[in-house]
Amino acid sequence: MAKTPAQIEKQKREAEKRKKRDKAILKIAREMPDDPAEEVVTPPIPGNGVKCLRCEGTGHLILDCDICKGQGKMVVRCRKCAGKGTYTQLAGPCSRCAATGVLEDGTQCPRCKGRKLQLEFSSPCFKCSGTGTTKVACKRCGGSLRYKSPCGNCGGTGIYQPKP
Repeated sequence: MAKTPAQIEKQKREAEKRKKRDKAILKIAREMPDDPAEEVVTPPIPGNGVKCLRCEGTGHLILDCDICKGQGKMVVRCRKCAGKGTYTQLAGPCSRCAATGVLEDGTQCPRCKGRKLQLEFSSPCFKCSGTGTTKVACKRCGGSLRYKSPCGNCGGTGIYQPKP
């Protein structure tokens, strides 16, 4: 099957990207020392505690958010329409002109058209666009998809104390 000019251009761009990436890897490899780095020795912790291996001594863990399930947003019920998707105004005395039929500036009330009573009406909710739900940022992770939690292994201290 013949390739289109766009496909050929895409292949050329991808080949150029691969060449640049390979050059960068070779450059980094050349700059690396030949001898392995000296092993870092951590000073001993007083008492019978040791550095917590679960949190690596930080006292906290960075976890994936399980509330928003990796979306960063939560779907909640719309408070404007109570999750129904429509906003309903009941019939009764006009609330815009206080059942006078005239606005404060002396013009006829556009809602009740001077009849002093407003009719019942229903329209799609403007806040949720008629769906009954809205999306808000996740309260736990704030939309970052990850959150910081104290380590349960060391109690947030970074030092694991074995139980006697």
